[in-house]
Amino acid sequence: MKMLRGPLMVTLTTAVMAGMSAPAHGQPANGSTAPTTVEGPGDPAATEGAPPRVEAKFGKGVRVETADGDFALRIGARAQLRSTVLVPEADGEGDAEDASVDAQVRRLRLTVDGHAFSEKVTYKIQLAFAPLDQDPVALSAVRDAYVVWSPLRDLELKVGQAKVPFGRQRIVSSGSQQFVDRSVVTGELNLDRDVGLTAFSEDLGGLDEWLGYAIGVFGGDGRNRVATGSGLLYAARLELRPLGGAPELDEPDLERSRGPKLAFGVAGAYNDTTDRARSTIGDLYETGPWVDYAHGEVDWRFKWRGFSVTNELTLRRHVGRETHTVEVEGAAVTDVARSGVGGYLQAGQMLVEGLEVAARYGTMIPLGDVEGAGGFPDERELGGAVSYYFAKHAFKLQADYFYLFEELGEGRHQVRAQLQIAP
Repeated sequence: MKMLRGPLMVTLTTAVMAGMSAPAHGQPANGSTAPTTVEGPGDPAATEGAPPRVEAKFGKGVRVETADGDFALRIGARAQLRSTVLVPEADGEGDAEDASVDAQVRRLRLTVDGHAFSEKVTYKIQLAFAPLDQDPVALSAVRDAYVVWSPLRDLELKVGQAKVPFGRQRIVSSGSQQFVDRSVVTGELNLDRDVGLTAFSEDLGGLDEWLGYAIGVFGGDGRNRVATGSGLLYAARLELRPLGGAPELDEPDLERSRGPKLAFGVAGAYNDTTDRARSTIGDLYETGPWVDYAHGEVDWRFKWRGFSVTNELTLRRHVGRETHTVEVEGAAVTDVARSGVGGYLQAGQMLVEGLEVAARYGTMIPLGDVEGAGGFPDERELGGAVSYYFAKHAFKLQADYFYLFEELGEGRHQVRAQLQIAP
């Protein structure tokens, strides 16, 4: 199956280029092919030789657009400076020396996006430079690299490396969270990014953006990796917003919504023959690609007058065999599927302009008949956060505390502080 990706990408690229070569401006309403004599912003005669428009605004980066509006490019950056204190709970064997303190640049991103030839063809390239922001299996600065062609309201096509349409919290940017970082549940059960094709719409049927969908086919190997198996990753997500309104890709209700906002989501995915313990992320299996994973997810989100709540349940389960044994350097090696289920519930409240408090509880349970479930963590988290948004997500200071239950009677205390700036 993965051998089909070369011809598939060529076909898709041809389709996109065909759309890009279509006229950027409409023909006269009477069907005449005679050129119009009315000059305006979209008329080449009026814009030829005109200088490009340049805009710069804190939190929006620098944007350059040609006078005719056919090409635009924006450059933005984001940095997260984080300090973490981790204290294991005393169990009779540990002491204060077991505590750890570190300071790091957790994320450092550079983004280039815009449109080309017309606003129906957009693009995005995002690079990451912090060590913890890269996949250790395939080190590369590239996180996003895709083109979107939007020929119809109900059909947009995205081709390249991008987020897999699956879990809500993973789709929301790491820069738009109401905690220092995502839940441990999302860290274990998400599908992250992959290379492929996605068909989607945020306003299916023209119902005031009540309904959105996304269906994608991906390599199944994760970010920046050469194919190792014969299978692909298939994913689909459906979102219902019964009270109307556009989809929101941030967690807090910074705008203190005057009317309630409600959204429900459901997603499913199937990864055929992967060699990674967590489907598209995580360690590689010593025995090579062998396991098929089925993924399921449901979520809902509510916002009103500064209050926000998000709830998500996620499942990853092996399909077929649970173990795989081969001989590696003369010794038998057995890999176990990393199956499990998890969920989190979090809520936040804006107290005054820019100041928010939040709380979260998350839990994960391993599944399977083999003891250890391939290393799936039997873990829970309980904690709270305080955030001050000086300039919304563009400049904010956050601190959170979590008690991480690793095993019965054992755990860790985690305190984090983070400053984000996205000029």
